[in-house]
Amino acid sequence: MTDLAAILGPEGDLARSFAGYEHRPPQIEMASAVGEVISSEGVLLAEAGTGTGKTLAYLLPAVLSGKRTIISTGTRNLQDQIFFKDLPLLSETLGLRFTASYLKGQENYLCLRRFEEFLGSPLSLDVSEERLHHLCRWKETTLTGDRSELADLPDDDPLWRDITSTLETRLGARCPHHETCFVTRARAAAGRSDLVVVNHHLYFADLASRANGGTGILGDHEVLILDEAHLIEDIATEFFSIVVSSGGLESILRDIRKSLRAGRGSALAGASRLDGVLEHVAVAAGVFFSRLRDRETGRRRLSREDVPSLMEASYHPFDAALEALAAGLDAMPEASESIRNSAERASRLRSDLAEVLSLERKGHVHWVETRRRSVSIGASPIDVSGILREQVFFRVPSVVLTSATLTAGKEFTYLKSRLGLDFPVKELRLDSPFDYPSQAVLFCPRDMPDPRTADAITAVAEQASRLIALTNGGALLLFTSFRVMDAVHPLLKERLDRPVSIQGEKPKHLLLQDLARSGDGVLLATASFWQGVDIPGPALRLVIIDKLPFSPPDDPLLAARCERIREEGAEPFQVHQLPRAALALKQGFGRLIRTRQDRGIVAVLDPRLLRSSYGRFFLSTLPACPVLTDFEAVRDWWTGSITSLRPP
Repeated sequence: MTDLAAILGPEGDLARSFAGYEHRPPQIEMASAVGEVISSEGVLLAEAGTGTGKTLAYLLPAVLSGKRTIISTGTRNLQDQIFFKDLPLLSETLGLRFTASYLKGQENYLCLRRFEEFLGSPLSLDVSEERLHHLCRWKETTLTGDRSELADLPDDDPLWRDITSTLETRLGARCPHHETCFVTRARAAAGRSDLVVVNHHLYFADLASRANGGTGILGDHEVLILDEAHLIEDIATEFFSIVVSSGGLESILRDIRKSLRAGRGSALAGASRLDGVLEHVAVAAGVFFSRLRDRETGRRRLSREDVPSLMEASYHPFDAALEALAAGLDAMPEASESIRNSAERASRLRSDLAEVLSLERKGHVHWVETRRRSVSIGASPIDVSGILREQVFFRVPSVVLTSATLTAGKEFTYLKSRLGLDFPVKELRLDSPFDYPSQAVLFCPRDMPDPRTADAITAVAEQASRLIALTNGGALLLFTSFRVMDAVHPLLKERLDRPVSIQGEKPKHLLLQDLARSGDGVLLATASFWQGVDIPGPALRLVIIDKLPFSPPDDPLLAARCERIREEGAEPFQVHQLPRAALALKQGFGRLIRTRQDRGIVAVLDPRLLRSSYGRFFLSTLPACPVLTDFEAVRDWWTGSITSLRPP
């Protein structure tokens, strides 16, 4: 085996190539463990605290092994870092020779067929001529079709939705543009590469496709490295679920209208006859989804008592309308491949909806979810451990799972139970090299009310405004629900003489960009901001968490999992709810300290952290730092009056 210390050590190749290179002993320890599991095969769990240098620690032995490797990450930022920074570093600095590809989900690529249809549809009339010319020029010159090349295209721009490729709209070999398709070319390049960088959504979409009889796109690989592996259970659950949503139905109808308007001759004449059918589907869908919608956002369990009235009042008319649509599309003369694809999607939606409403999918929980702009109905697997064990850990010879947050209470027990790792695996836990006792304090005010009481929202706003005034902004407020976030937002705006941003008013990347650039910004956010946010330096010096992040007890998936754990003779709170919440809190805490120079405050405004019998478990999961209960003590630490605090 290559001497990894000769590359990563204080006198190694990287140290000689870069002034100020930082030697990290835990990085060498992790690289050795990764190299061993690649060589001897098996599974490695490696928790590597922030600042360990885990990315190079797994990339180097993977490249040196010469084995075909898939690197799967949780975020696009980490994908970019690996492909555009870390892999070129290994290639150019160390002279290592290997081929690598960066493969994204197909919704990131321009679809030549759909773009052509868009230009010929009335939808294009809503786009300025200058913008259309810009897109046409880019289409002719781009080598990848990757939307990231369009720097001026916002993440949430609806235009991209009409011209990108998706799982539902992709025609594969039936498409007239198949050979020149950007997705086809990207996948072909990935198939020829020694190392492929993907994200978890793509990896598990591919896994679900193969498990359901599809061919898959990633092909066989000898090594799989899952970075940010704490996300795996949730993402696998998502891709092995059946979901029918109001947004998905709207997408089908929009694509049908666009395809019909792009038709020619008798196909165009037939399109006008389907206008009434499309309108009928839209009306029937509106009635169906409105009956499902709740006043509160969130999920609820779909019970057998719900179904009879739902079937009679709104499902049967909706199903009949979908059947008429599919029949009308199938009967169209000179129907294009796009129209046939739309007919298949409508039929698939019908069958998925019928299966969900049957409530007979074993091992699944059936649910309804209300969001701000959409309603969904679905069925999700209660347990994905068997799927992961059989389809991943028993299929791929060498698997590495790594993240800064894999252990709860310093043990891998919870993660192993959720992922089906009930066989011997290798374990490695490496603490962060950061000096948390001097770089951070944890503030848990002793006088906060229970977060479940009516006066908690006002108390959160008051404590947050004091802390934000103390640090002069640079604050990220993490909430466990939209309801509390929305309630605290106007209270903070009243109390603070500064702009207060909130999730939803801009795309996520722009909100984070604003926070990083302003230096004294304030941002309120929920679940998706608890992880993957990386703002090093003083722009983020205060993280406020409104309450311990227990999953809502009425969440149907959580309830079903707790029921199963109870049936197996264990206590759900201890073995599932508590460790899951502790890992989430650890993720939120981890937003603060990103470099050795960072310094700041994490405030958890939930008295249960100190008063409850389980509070010690949360504290044992977090990095060791001083815990303060008085605002005055926090102020003294922040201003430098106190410098010798140590963890409890």
